[in-house]
Amino acid sequence: DRSEQTLLAAFKPRFPGNFLPATFIHPSALALLNIKLPNGHFLIPTPQADGHYSGSEVSTYREDQFNANVDYRASEKDWLAVKFFFSKAPQFAALPTGGANVPGFGADVKNDNRLFSVQNIHTFGARTVNEARVGYSLVYWNTFGRHAVNDSDVGIRRANAGAYPGLGQIRIGAVGALGTNAGTTLTIGNSGTSVDIKFDNSALTMVDMLSMARGRHNIRTGGGIIYYWTNATTNNGRRGVINFQSFNNFLLGLATSSVNAEGINTRFLRAADYSLFLQDDWKLSEKLSLNLGLRYELNLPPYETRGAIGTFDPALYRPRMEVDASGNPVGPPAAGFVQAGNVIPQYDLSNVPNVGKRVFTSNDPNNFGPRLGFAYSPRDSGRLTLRGGYGIFYSRPSTTHINNTINGPPTFAVSQSPAGALVPLENPYFPLPSQDQFPTFVPGVLLSSSTFDRHLRTAFFHHYNASVQYTLGNNLLLEVAYVGTRGEGLFRNVRINQARLASAQHPIVNEVTGQVITTNTPANVLLRAPYQGVDIAGFQQFQYTAESAYNSLQMSLTKRLSRGLQLLASYTFAKSIDNASGGETADNSVILGNQLDDRANRGVSNFDRTHRFVLSYLWDVPRPAFAPRSRAGRLLLSNWQVAGIITAMSGQPIDIVDAAAGSFYFGANSGLSRPSWAPGATPKTAMKNVPAGYYFNPFAFVRPVVHTGQLIPSSNGDAVAGAEGTDFGNVGRNVLRGPRQINVDLSLIKRFRFGEAKSVEFRAEFFNLFNQVNFDTPSSNLTAAIVNRTTGQIIDPGDFGRITSTSNNPRLIQIAVKLNF
Repeated sequence: DRSEQTLLAAFKPRFPGNFLPATFIHPSALALLNIKLPNGHFLIPTPQADGHYSGSEVSTYREDQFNANVDYRASEKDWLAVKFFFSKAPQFAALPTGGANVPGFGADVKNDNRLFSVQNIHTFGARTVNEARVGYSLVYWNTFGRHAVNDSDVGIRRANAGAYPGLGQIRIGAVGALGTNAGTTLTIGNSGTSVDIKFDNSALTMVDMLSMARGRHNIRTGGGIIYYWTNATTNNGRRGVINFQSFNNFLLGLATSSVNAEGINTRFLRAADYSLFLQDDWKLSEKLSLNLGLRYELNLPPYETRGAIGTFDPALYRPRMEVDASGNPVGPPAAGFVQAGNVIPQYDLSNVPNVGKRVFTSNDPNNFGPRLGFAYSPRDSGRLTLRGGYGIFYSRPSTTHINNTINGPPTFAVSQSPAGALVPLENPYFPLPSQDQFPTFVPGVLLSSSTFDRHLRTAFFHHYNASVQYTLGNNLLLEVAYVGTRGEGLFRNVRINQARLASAQHPIVNEVTGQVITTNTPANVLLRAPYQGVDIAGFQQFQYTAESAYNSLQMSLTKRLSRGLQLLASYTFAKSIDNASGGETADNSVILGNQLDDRANRGVSNFDRTHRFVLSYLWDVPRPAFAPRSRAGRLLLSNWQVAGIITAMSGQPIDIVDAAAGSFYFGANSGLSRPSWAPGATPKTAMKNVPAGYYFNPFAFVRPVVHTGQLIPSSNGDAVAGAEGTDFGNVGRNVLRGPRQINVDLSLIKRFRFGEAKSVEFRAEFFNLFNQVNFDTPSSNLTAAIVNRTTGQIIDPGDFGRITSTSNNPRLIQIAVKLNF
């Protein structure tokens, strides 16, 4: 029963206000509320007592693998090895990452992997060996959404609905930006960021290495070539995104904002790496050995086979001298873009300069990496060894910076509704040209996309270490090491169009309108920005300007197999610091706060773990003394093994953010800043006097509100607020630490031997043996709380500071049978 009274009774506790009769509820909203899914549940579920929405649906996963190795001695001097690996892993994701947070809009995901390699080892003589390898790898991934309802079913118009059927993403209670769901209460629909995406990555590797032993020298030299093929298809915003600030607005069909996109969405990228190296392991004496080497790498940037890539070059920027009906400059800029020199005639725009086919100004050919290492063992000791080393290592980035430009003009256009204007639900999207009309620049659409800096610099790392190894008895080895890394030229995303602050002493003259601006308000940020016709929060440039530093104390105790027991215990005390980092695998990251200050975002890395302990062991369980007395005892109580891994580590850093802060620089709800500390609060006090149900004290933080006429703190006394707004907060990056994590895995192994070299092995493996719950980091966006607009203080923290998810799987049990022969 979804009658009006039922709807009001269900939703009013969470969304207080004056609900209107059903005749005033927008027809599209009413239709969405009444749609039932095939499983019998409603598309928009009734909220729980606390206003949260939840639902469950089964996700499925299956993986089939095949592995084959063939070793063949072709002659006395040639050894041939062939390897092949195949995997196929289809799955259904009920709640795709970045998609709906209730069931009904799942996605089918396909993961395929292939690996094939051939290796030939040729022996020229007792002291000279050559190794040649050729390998091919393929990683294929795509995801396609399931569409339970179409826009047209509920009366929403979308121009490309025929080519891309389904329902665009609808967020109710959305206050975040940049494609985030920060503060969103309910999300339905399929967004283009999580469905209809395809990546086909393959590589061909050819390596040859010659090894020679000459006196005290072991010399290795060789080189390699890697060819990359990456075919990428994305559909960011293709089905559109509609944001509603409140449930009342949703009932009325008045959206706060909308985003839609269209254009050429496929790229065929090609790249290559070339490398040469020379390594000499020189044994100076019985006590001292040196490792000397030099490696050279040329990592060529990718190019697109049709020339369908380009970027925005600030040095070529020229504004479009046009304004809209409100007198504000329109986008995109008249000049500033460049396109690849190999662009095909179909994509070639006469008013866009052609540059090199790789677009970058240089291929960065100076990548020399020296290596130096030593090992010293005093002869009179025999138990002590000192080691150390230093090297420079280069790192090819992924194609992320190129793939993200798929969303940029002139091959693609992303349109956002005008700031502050309510968007009607039945017709929410800005009209864009059809796909066959691209590449083109769409007048009236602000430049809001990813670009990359043309001044390429290959990321590189200084690696250095020093260690002491000491043998304790015959089977124990203790090692204590210092290991450090310093990274330079790393990726980060910078909003280079951040608005500048104006004052009477330092006015800003808008180059399009001629206005002389001396005041600072959230409403005039675009007029104060250095590039007109360019968005602020939505426009980003990939730069090679991030830095990192890692320092650690690493200790390990190794027990070789003896008396049926072997183990490895390792402990690391470390700190990783940078000014931009994603997760463990990301090579780029959004930075918050002042985009023009490299140190404003400096803090512990997102993946930093202060303490980490790992113990792995294998124990041959002794056979009881009475076991040999019977056949059953010998069969059942012999040849047992217990193995396991115990892991304990510090929690992940928590980055406290506030999507509503920084409005004087980015506009309202940019999602690009952090809050401030409440008076007297510090990272230590934020973990004390924590309210029940919360992980940290949410009242330790306040929104950095600045009232009209007050000095803006980040201006150092130079600028005044012309209207109420928010400043950068003074909370640093990753100032808190999440809950620690512990995991225990155990294997029970039983072998039944038959013959001299045959056995059947039964294994029972328990992952997360004790079903330990490891909690994820808590919600850290202050927009989840209700804030006093005047003081910035929190009235009701909501989910801010509350843990709402876990970070590990429950106990999993795996049974396996293995035949060894």
